[in-house]
Amino acid sequence: MKRSTVGDRVGCLAAAASLLLACGASHGGTTHNDAGPLPPDPCVAAGTCPPGVWINVTPSDMPAAVLRPTANIFGPGSIVGDPARPSDLYVGGSSAGLWKSSDYGFTWTQINDTLPDVPRGTVIAVAGTTPATIWAAGYNTIYKSIDGGATFTQTALPVSLYSLKIDPYDGTHLVSGLHEADGIVESTDGGATWQMLGGSGFPSGGISWYPYFIDTGSAATTRKTWFAIAQDGASAIVTSDGGATWTIPNGLAGLQHPHGNSQIYQNGSTLFVAGGSGPDGQGVYRSTDLGANWSRVDSGQTPEAVVWGTPTNVYAMYAWACSGCDLGTQFEIAPQPGTAWATATVPDELVIGPNSVVVTNDGSHYVFVGLMWDQGLWRYVEP
Repeated sequence: MKRSTVGDRVGCLAAAASLLLACGASHGGTTHNDAGPLPPDPCVAAGTCPPGVWINVTPSDMPAAVLRPTANIFGPGSIVGDPARPSDLYVGGSSAGLWKSSDYGFTWTQINDTLPDVPRGTVIAVAGTTPATIWAAGYNTIYKSIDGGATFTQTALPVSLYSLKIDPYDGTHLVSGLHEADGIVESTDGGATWQMLGGSGFPSGGISWYPYFIDTGSAATTRKTWFAIAQDGASAIVTSDGGATWTIPNGLAGLQHPHGNSQIYQNGSTLFVAGGSGPDGQGVYRSTDLGANWSRVDSGQTPEAVVWGTPTNVYAMYAWACSGCDLGTQFEIAPQPGTAWATATVPDELVIGPNSVVVTNDGSHYVFVGLMWDQGLWRYVEP
């Protein structure tokens, strides 16, 4: 099957009329390249962030309705960082609106209250323009801001986007899976229009796909080189031609992500992904050749979902899109190169892992900020 337009399967994703959600001027952004020293991390500077310990940084004024103990609530959404500004992080995707931190996730301020409750995948994406360009996926719509989240325009879509990812070399190039549906879509015009990706070798049976750009070191080949993983079936797959053809990598047949969340980690040509139903069961899998060949590297004794890392260590946690579910975090750490894994402790009150984790750096320390589903925001400074 050759690549098709969305119109062939679910109808055209051409841009609809825009709806201004909040008053204020909209204006174009330019590429942002920061100069000079990074702002200090106030928590680290004050000595109130003990390294190696998860601390709760959920803002006290975040509405209780998006956090425990309210039933059937899945937390504040997802968390992403600004690729041009290490201090700036964003959280959004719930009725709590869009929140921003400018101090590496230590304190948070609501910057927009017009975004509605949306599907819980990775539904926020940020491009490092000036001001920041922000996308938020909704139910059969996408919201876009070109003024750092102050105002958003809305474009109607016939599908619900679920797992927004941005090309690291092109801030107008995005891919996404669909909420509780099969398929992957691509936009090359900043989210104005979207194309459904078919292609030979695309496996059937999966939903809620998470596609990822694999950085090959070249803008031209990164643009077309993706890894993707689904839930409820299918298999993890790779493409090097922008979705025209797909293959199941060696050692990864059948791997699926848990319901609601996935995150891979890349370090040069080495990739890590976590999931279940793989050829060696559940756990963390590793490739040293940009995703062509894989093997499981942890014990497989606990399920895992989200993987991230630094030059020192690789980390993994488990979670499932759930409200009021004490599933545990299954926190694991492995020194680089990520082949010797051991369990690690978390505070007793942290009873579920993340939807997503941002890794940032204040110039001296790596800092992780995880959105732990309905337990809010938690922060960790690497020792």
